Amino acid sequence: MDITQQRTKEIKEFLKARGNIDLIGIADPALVEGHGRFHAPEEVLPGVKSIIVFGRRLSDGAVQSAMRRFEDGNQLALGAYAAYASHMTPGYLMLFDTFALMQHIERAYGYISEPVPCATEQGGKPNNEPLPLFCGPAKDGEPIDIDQAAVAAGLGQFGWSGRILTPEYGPRVMFGALLTQLPLECDKPYSGPQLCDPSACHICTDLCPTDAIAPYGSGDVQHRGCAGCQVETGAFSKNRCLVANCAMRAEFDPSGKGADYVSSNDPTDDELAAAFEDKDLSFTSLDHFPKIYCEKCLLYCPVGNWKERFADRGLSQGPQAVLAKEAEA
Repeated sequence: MDITQQRTKEIKEFLKARGNIDLIGIADPALVEGHGRFHAPEEVLPGVKSIIVFGRRLSDGAVQSAMRRFEDGNQLALGAYAAYASHMTPGYLMLFDTFALMQHIERAYGYISEPVPCATEQGGKPNNEPLPLFCGPAKDGEPIDIDQAAVAAGLGQFGWSGRILTPEYGPRVMFGALLTQLPLECDKPYSGPQLCDPSACHICTDLCPTDAIAPYGSGDVQHRGCAGCQVETGAFSKNRCLVANCAMRAEFDPSGKGADYVSSNDPTDDELAAAFEDKDLSFTSLDHFPKIYCEKCLLYCPVGNWKERFADRGLSQGPQAVLAKEAEA
């Protein structure tokens, strides 16, 4: 084992020893592209040699608590998902893990590292947001494309929803990453079995309440850079997603006290900005505006042994029950 292999082994063992990390891979920076608001790794850290990508699964208990809202109408259960799955607890743990890894590499090996901000603090950018952005479905705040890095590190592949799917946990994983000048042995990009077959499974598009994910076969696609190649996913509308996630229409507010801040499920950028101005600030979350955490495309995706984890253990009635209940309403 040469020194690069030895250091790679030590880095992975360091992360595993923290007890918070379930997936670890090393991505070749050359396979992670700059596009849109994302920068190429070399632009963020000159001389970068490796991207360490690590993921923490969302606990089954926290995930099923969000299901209780859709299947049982239990709104209070949603708080457990917000605190222990969506951002608060796992987000902070991931930030601490990233910081610890950065310190470890610089102290043990003397190489410069740069952490990539992570966690899912918010999915859009309201004009009246008083705190700095972290990231979310739109990845605001991330200097590089962590999803693309996760694929390059061999941890998963893009699903039709645009989320990263892992064989072990489906999309129910939070990823963090660290750029470093330390040379490490890079893992191969994911080349396992196809995890998502959008021609056969339409759960993410069927469940999306605002049609934020274009249906398979519509021709409405987006091309994602993926470890040196291109893959097609369903075109994603951030504005449509925010209408449900932030209850911009009364029908999505579980309190029954909501209002229609926008007139449709497909607002323009200006209409959405005005809606955020009109919406009351909340002091119950770091974002300072209420979120409803739709997340159906994450909760009910069948990839990652979903049936065995949730349906077979009596934790979920499944997506078809949710669709039937919504049709009755």
